[in-house]
Amino acid sequence: MRVERATKILAAILALMIAAPSSGRAQARDYPNQRISFIVGFAAGGFADTIGRWVAARLGERSGQTVVVQNMEGGGGIRAARRVMSAPADGYTILVTTTSLAINESLVADRGYNASQFDAVALPISAPESLSSSAKGPIKTLADLVTEAKAGKVFMGSAGIGSGSHIAAEYFFKVLAKTPVKHIPFPGGNPAMMGLLSGDVNVLAATATGNISRAVSNGDTIALAIAANERSPTLRAAPTFAEAGYPGLYASSWVGFFAPAGTPEAVLTKLNSEINAILQEPEIAKRVESSGLQTTIRRRAESARLFAAEVKNWSTMVQAVDVKQ
Repeated sequence: MRVERATKILAAILALMIAAPSSGRAQARDYPNQRISFIVGFAAGGFADTIGRWVAARLGERSGQTVVVQNMEGGGGIRAARRVMSAPADGYTILVTTTSLAINESLVADRGYNASQFDAVALPISAPESLSSSAKGPIKTLADLVTEAKAGKVFMGSAGIGSGSHIAAEYFFKVLAKTPVKHIPFPGGNPAMMGLLSGDVNVLAATATGNISRAVSNGDTIALAIAANERSPTLRAAPTFAEAGYPGLYASSWVGFFAPAGTPEAVLTKLNSEINAILQEPEIAKRVESSGLQTTIRRRAESARLFAAEVKNWSTMVQAVDVKQ
């Protein structure tokens, strides 16, 4: 009897092991078969919202299912992350957010979740952080900026305390250049740009998107450096920090799609494939490029590895500059 019972138990375990992968594959074949919700962690009009809506519209058309976009701003993406973290892990509630998800892991202690509670679906859109100066001022190069900073003459604007642009810039000044600056936080990227153009600040820390490239093209600003491995296709004249003599600063803002941890891998892979395909469509690709953003097609596993690396990279910078939120 005992042998017979043990045999039945073993057979049941083996059946479950065999059924699990096939169940996941079946779920992926059927996915999506109901409405998908994109929860955007920021207000309408931002670059996470814009990319999220472009993808949502085409995903709805491609899948035949409704894809709704809900803006849930608050806490630098924390409110939306909490909402998605508590949703069923079935691929029907997706977080659309930015680098803030990686930054907040070390910046905000009481955020209410951990990065491990999310599966990275895709991190396809990015732009490097940058420093720019007014074309009317004396700062024409990164070397000029350091000289002015050491003389106590630099007032740096950013989109706010704890933003990726702010943290990357503070890392440059405090760790690499070893010189202080006066930080002036603005309530967003556009007000910060206006602060630079009006002379309220003489340096701007910002993500090198369309606003930066347009201001440079118009002759209003000078892009002093970008925090990337190579020059930006939209800011060819701007050197990398390494080229300008300060290696060790690599930081970008990205838009990513995340699901609650435990979502079936087959569903994550299918959604990753759909997002990548949409962003390679000529019309969408043209919109992304005109926004000054860059598309990098990454498979699901690559996206997961990148997110883990980003959490570590931003943690290093946050701890080094001791930013207080």
